[in-house]
Amino acid sequence: MLTVYFWLFSLIAVLCGFSLLTARHPISAAVSLIGVMLAISGIYGLLDAPFLGIAQILVYAGAIMMLVVFVIMVLNSAKDRTTPRGSSYSWIGLPLGALMSIVIIAGVGRSAEALTADPDAVQGTAQNIGRSLFTFSGDAATGWYVLFEVVGLVLLAAMVGAVVLAKRSLSSIEADEPAEGAH
Repeated sequence: MLTVYFWLFSLIAVLCGFSLLTARHPISAAVSLIGVMLAISGIYGLLDAPFLGIAQILVYAGAIMMLVVFVIMVLNSAKDRTTPRGSSYSWIGLPLGALMSIVIIAGVGRSAEALTADPDAVQGTAQNIGRSLFTFSGDAATGWYVLFEVVGLVLLAAMVGAVVLAKRSLSSIEADEPAEGAH
């Protein structure tokens, strides 16, 4: 029965991913990306990793996608309603996406072999994840929390920069429009 659910969540993720790539409006693409993240959360649940599944929903499908949709709405408020279907960059991205899909499928095949050899080797509990993220062992630091903090600050700076740039461009558009009552 788990195999059926796995294929169902995988199909949902692939269909939402395809919808993400072919969406004409950025908000539609963001909603499709939320669908992908929810399907991945279901796959985490099937892998007995409830912490990752809930974190996927709360952090990525919830908080980060809310910020992405907010930034899209701020940046897109002065533009037309749809974006063009394709460009020359999409023809470059298509073979790169196919290559990445092949690499991911090969990696999933290898990890499936490893899981069938020793299913107790992978446990996605909050305790195991926290131990691997926040502990130091020997000379090599295995605590990834500093990296997460740095990436968080970079993302915050990018969001603030995008909002500042959008505010400038919206101010210049408002300055070009005639004032009410003046014809």
